Amino acid sequence: MGKSEKLVEIAARLRAHYGPSGRRPGGDLLDILIGTILSHNTSDLNRDRAYAELRRRFPRWEEVLTAPVEEVEEAIRGAGLHRQRARRIKQVLSRLSEERGELSLGFLRALPDGEAERWLLSLPGVGKKTAYIVLLFGLGRHFFPVDTHIARVTRRLGLVGEREEPHAALAPHVPRGKELELHLHLIRLGREVCRPRHPRCQACPLPDLCRYVISKLDPALRPLLRQGTPPPLLVQYEGGDTEPAQVDRAGLLALAADPQVRYLEPAHKLSPKEGR
Repeated sequence: MGKSEKLVEIAARLRAHYGPSGRRPGGDLLDILIGTILSHNTSDLNRDRAYAELRRRFPRWEEVLTAPVEEVEEAIRGAGLHRQRARRIKQVLSRLSEERGELSLGFLRALPDGEAERWLLSLPGVGKKTAYIVLLFGLGRHFFPVDTHIARVTRRLGLVGEREEPHAALAPHVPRGKELELHLHLIRLGREVCRPRHPRCQACPLPDLCRYVISKLDPALRPLLRQGTPPPLLVQYEGGDTEPAQVDRAGLLALAADPQVRYLEPAHKLSPKEGR
């Protein structure tokens, strides 16, 4: 299965698993940009609190532009890295004021994708993820932002190599028109299931598509990832020990998720019927 076909299947399964996202593009582009700057390396809760406090103290972006940087820092302190973020926000607002004469990103709507992307990437502290969030969530353009959760999940799925830049690796393969929902669903999968440590593979709708899981399983066991009851197993651990195990399908996936487990194989050769 090629990467494009695999991502179509992933998008379909995640929609069936989580349901339609219900999210539609729209909103003020500058609000989205500054909210995304506040989201870097912090939780959604901290971002939302910091953004709400910033707007409470400064209802108009013109007030943020003219306010002392220390007051902006204090308003967004809850998001962390408040000094760096405050400087970047003020730099973005200053750039807009000097170049456009107004604090608005509405002009991006008239630009082709490439020009809009280049302009956003020219802003201080704005990388591909931030620029693509503005273009996708604000304008509905066909861009696919990759955060840390999506990068981790897609690497485990075998869609992105360890040394590949994930935006470049994924962009040609994301199903057109599915960017926003797939982005949201992969983030949810990364937060709830495919966690950095102790992933909950037994709760994942994608185990048979996952290189992280498949690489630990003897080929005879791989057809059992979707359904079926595993036979008695031999569990090889990283330290070299081997132990027998008798588990159900959820237990098989839990063993595959265990970082101490190196390989799983049947305790005896399976018949064709057992391997189905």
